[in-house]
Amino acid sequence: MLDDHLDAVLRLGVPGVVVVATGSECVAGVADARAGTPLTLDHRFLVGSVTKTFVAALVLQLVGEGALALDEEVGPIAEGVTLRQLLNHTSGLPEYYDDFDSLIAPYRADRAHKPNLTPRAALELVHAKPRLFPPGEGWAYSGGNYLALGLLVEETTGATLDEELRRRIIEPLGLEATSLRDRTGLARGYLQPGNPVFPDAEGLDDVTDVELFGWGSGEMVSTARDVARFLQALLGGELLAPELLAELLATVPSDWEESDGYGLGIERVSSLMGQSPSPCGPAWGHLGFAMGHTTIALASEPGDRRVVVCVNNLVMDDETWQALGSLVWACYCG
Repeated sequence: MLDDHLDAVLRLGVPGVVVVATGSECVAGVADARAGTPLTLDHRFLVGSVTKTFVAALVLQLVGEGALALDEEVGPIAEGVTLRQLLNHTSGLPEYYDDFDSLIAPYRADRAHKPNLTPRAALELVHAKPRLFPPGEGWAYSGGNYLALGLLVEETTGATLDEELRRRIIEPLGLEATSLRDRTGLARGYLQPGNPVFPDAEGLDDVTDVELFGWGSGEMVSTARDVARFLQALLGGELLAPELLAELLATVPSDWEESDGYGLGIERVSSLMGQSPSPCGPAWGHLGFAMGHTTIALASEPGDRRVVVCVNNLVMDDETWQALGSLVWACYCG
């Protein structure tokens, strides 16, 4: 039955798919469409905004140690904003870029373009824009929040965000394939023909070497196995004390297609991108979108059931989301 779901995803043009679920692992398709290299469980993926859940877990550990406080303002990093508002996207901070077209324009002119932003410079761009709403008076998903959180971690600890993620989460959990911004060992990433990012591309478009800036909001690289282990540890109480785990899962309404509630760096998902409702109730985790890769990382509230699906394709169409939804819920709900 699972093979049928995998085949349905591949038939829609996705080059490869990795699934790690409770009690099962499977791989189908290729890591490199040109060379025909088979995809494996060891291939790494850009996991996009799953990065936010890692950063949130780290920030909550600092809260547990008394170094930060959830409901106190964070000071000059984001004046008038609390830590909780950064974590759950109720701060009103915008993105550092104006819109998607402005973000991608340099790459349309030159695929080899490399972003020259530092996290501090990106946050300055965020603060140069008007707030989307007064802090606490709305909800809007924005990577600007996690730029601020990453810099707050560095200011608080005196170490880099990468070092703190490694010391507190990656090394204790044995996540040997997980890192921030290290792109070695990636499965090649693709966009479908006729995609809106590079509409002039012919055929399956290899965009592996297109590097967008994301840092603490979206530049984690990992494997499906590592992400599943992280979700197990996070929701199973290995990383956070019970009172902080409860804070993690305290949601505000999130009015968009990814989730129906947003906690502190974690989504409550009842329907995958609005295309495929869960037949067994909501799951917790995060979706991750990156140039050429898509990650779906979900688990039950106690972390005892998990499903992580990584594909080397930036999924943009409803039909593929429907097929992925059938695969995800078949694994998650059993």
